[in-house]
Amino acid sequence: MLTATMAFTLRQLQYFIAVAEQGSVTRAAQNLSISQSSITEAVKELESDLGVELFERHPRGLHITHNGHQFLRHATKILADVSDARRSFSQERETRSGTLNLGVTSLVAGYVLSDLLARYRRACPGVEVSAIEDNGSYLEHLLVGGELDVAVMVISNLRDRMALQAEIIETSPTASGCRSAIPWSPQTSSRSPISPRNH
Repeated sequence: MLTATMAFTLRQLQYFIAVAEQGSVTRAAQNLSISQSSITEAVKELESDLGVELFERHPRGLHITHNGHQFLRHATKILADVSDARRSFSQERETRSGTLNLGVTSLVAGYVLSDLLARYRRACPGVEVSAIEDNGSYLEHLLVGGELDVAVMVISNLRDRMALQAEIIETSPTASGCRSAIPWSPQTSSRSPISPRNH
């Protein structure tokens, strides 16, 4: 069975609430700094989607209907929920701070590092990344000693696999089947290591 679906937008809800609060398209347009025709069109489209009249039109302005009052409560809650959702993600990004000590080998740096860093910085803009480039053996030593939080390297060359946790991020057919990974020390794994899931 096919049913009609509502397709109103957040902008239409914003315009509707403004008109309901001001009791006038003119005042609502002035407060929002947009044209009266934009608000009029948005309200008409909203009424069409809902299948009800939200306002009674009079020469002196608009009067919100009973259906309009009911929808006003819903519209206000929808915009408040959206605002809360945006705020929660913003706060989560802002609370991530500190420094991520990253090690990388030259073998894999050229084709995975820039993309990983770009994604990580979008997800955690408050975290400063400090990176060093060296051979895998030395990076493994720094990881085990807790001097690095995470490294991007070929895990087939790891000497002490039991001391490190690793996650495969790329397979390379050009490096004899070697797989690049992000090993990190268990002692520092709580510091939000770089991972494809962090974006």
